[in-house]
Amino acid sequence: MHIRTTAILTFAALALSGVTACAPSPSETAGAPTGSAGAAPSTAALPAERLQELLLAASDLDDGTTVRSGDTVSRPQDTSVLDCEPLQRLGDGSGDPFADLVSRAKAVIVGTSGRRTTEELYSAPPAELAQGIRRIMDAMAACPTYQLATATSVAQIDTRAVPAPHLGQEQWAQVVTASTGGRSSVTEQIIVRDGVLLLVVSGPPAEIRAHAEKAWAKATSH
Repeated sequence: MHIRTTAILTFAALALSGVTACAPSPSETAGAPTGSAGAAPSTAALPAERLQELLLAASDLDDGTTVRSGDTVSRPQDTSVLDCEPLQRLGDGSGDPFADLVSRAKAVIVGTSGRRTTEELYSAPPAELAQGIRRIMDAMAACPTYQLATATSVAQIDTRAVPAPHLGQEQWAQVVTASTGGRSSVTEQIIVRDGVLLLVVSGPPAEIRAHAEKAWAKATSH
């Protein structure tokens, strides 16, 4: 049985560079804050409507690429984590570790090959956003391997940290392998945080980095 990609990615979305118990602290990784110059940024969260405007559109991408977007990020209601108590405590029990972040927007990018890349933007005051990431990081570090159950099947989820592109103040990347019913799928995810913005881009490993760079450039250009 195929496990919905959105369900898998929701729990894996913030497996930061410390996905193993012996991983270095954020300040010791390539994903450490880079800082930025200029005037002090606003600390107010951006509304969902504004986030929607900052998502990639078809006009930002190659010919033949389509983009589907909605007002909010879908939240899987029929999934549960097994074998990882820290992950089970995240969010509101719906399988969404971002449940406390009200400002959110999502786009699904479909290339000419039919491959899909998901872009998600979240917003919250910087301190709140940073604290939330640390909480999720701790949970993911505790469980680089776990199971994700739906009403019809159980998938094995394995995460592996990989070097992240240098975007924003903090950045992380991971490869997620989901296996069920003798089949497996591999997805790469890139997570970027800066100020009030959090970007999560998930998709085919061969394509994800170009999408992440374009997504971050647009999200921070206005």
